[in-house]
Amino acid sequence: MNRDLKLINDWAYQWKMQFNPDPLKQAQEVIFSRKLKDINHPNLIFNNSVVNKVSCQKHLGLLLDHKLDFNEHLKIVTSKVSKGVGLLRKLNRILPRSSLLTIYKSFVRPHLDYGDIVFNQAFNESFHNKLEKLQYSAALAITGAIRGSSKVRLYEELGLESLQLRRWFRKLVVFYKLNFGKHPEYLYNLIPKRECPYQTRQSNDIPLLKVNHDFFKNSFFPSVVIDWNKLDSNIITSASLEKFKNSLLKIIRPKSNCIFDIHNPLGVKLLTRLRLGLSHLHDHKFRYNFQDCLNPLCVCSNNVEDCIHFFLHCQNYNAERQTLFDKISAVNAAVLNLCDSEIVRVLLFGDPSLTFQENKVLLTASVSYILETKRFEGQLM
Repeated sequence: MNRDLKLINDWAYQWKMQFNPDPLKQAQEVIFSRKLKDINHPNLIFNNSVVNKVSCQKHLGLLLDHKLDFNEHLKIVTSKVSKGVGLLRKLNRILPRSSLLTIYKSFVRPHLDYGDIVFNQAFNESFHNKLEKLQYSAALAITGAIRGSSKVRLYEELGLESLQLRRWFRKLVVFYKLNFGKHPEYLYNLIPKRECPYQTRQSNDIPLLKVNHDFFKNSFFPSVVIDWNKLDSNIITSASLEKFKNSLLKIIRPKSNCIFDIHNPLGVKLLTRLRLGLSHLHDHKFRYNFQDCLNPLCVCSNNVEDCIHFFLHCQNYNAERQTLFDKISAVNAAVLNLCDSEIVRVLLFGDPSLTFQENKVLLTASVSYILETKRFEGQLM
C-alpha cells in the first residue's frame, strides 16, 4: 500500500498537481475488522505525511466505523431526529396535524431512511426497538398522545408503518430494481442464481446465501433473499415498480383515522387521547396503573368512567351533553338511535356513511363537548 501511495504522489508531482495541503483534510485510515484484538501494522505514508488512523469515517453521509456496527452513525441520526421531535412538540400547539405529519415525513424521517439498507440489522430486535422509539416519540409529538399509549393504535391513528417494516419495504424495492436491471450489473451479479432445471413449486425461489455468523446474516443480500422468497408470486411478478411498491404498501401501511380538517390543536389532542384509550378518564388511568387512581369509577356514580359514560351518561355534564345532542340531531338524528358503543364510535371517529362535511360537524361537536366539560384540564399524575 505504501508503494502504491508513493506512485500516486509521484504522479501528482510529475503533472504539477498537489493534494489538499489543509492539515484538517489529510488522508485517513480505517481498519475494518470484527476481531476482538486490535490489528497493528506499519504506518501508511502519503504526501510525505503519516496517514492518520481513525475509528470511523464518513462516506456520502454514512458514518462507517471500524466494527461496521454503525453505532456512531446511529448516534448522529438519533441526535438529529431528537431535535426534530423537539420542534414538533413546540409546533403542535399551533399547527394542524396534517402539517406536523408532513414536516415529520419531509424533514425528520429522512434521517432514519438514509442508508438504511446498509446499516439495517434485519434479525436484531434490540436494534429495531432502539430506532422505533424515535418514531414513537415523533408520533406522540404530532398527536399530543400520552407516553405509554399503544404504539400500534398510535401508528394506525397517523397511518404510519413501523420503521422496521419500512426498511423491509425499501430493501425489497432495491432488490426488485436489481432483478429488473434498474441498478448496475455488478450488483445484479451478487444475487445467487437459480439452479433448479425442473419446474417445481420452489423453483422460482432465489437460493439462500450460506451464512456462518449473525453479522453476515443481518446484511443486505442474505436477509433480502429470505424476505423475497416469502413474497407472493403475484407481487414478485409485478409489471412495474409502481405496482410492486403499492402491493407492499397495502401490506404494511395502515389506513389513518381522519380528523376531517378540524383545526383545534388542543381539542384534537384530547380527542386523540380518547381514541387511543389513554386520557384523564378514570377507566384509562386505572388500566395504566396511575398512582392517583385507585379505581375506575366516576365521581358522579358507581359506574366506570369510560368513553361511553363520559359522552352519554355522566351527570356532571348534562347541559354540555344536551348541546352536543342538538348538534348531532341537526346533522343526522339517526346517530342517536344507535347503541351506546356505536354512538361513541361515531363521536370519536366519524361515520363512513356520512359525507366529509357532516363528519366534520360531528367531530367538531365532540371536540367542543370535550373542551366545555373541562374534564381533561391539568396534568396527569
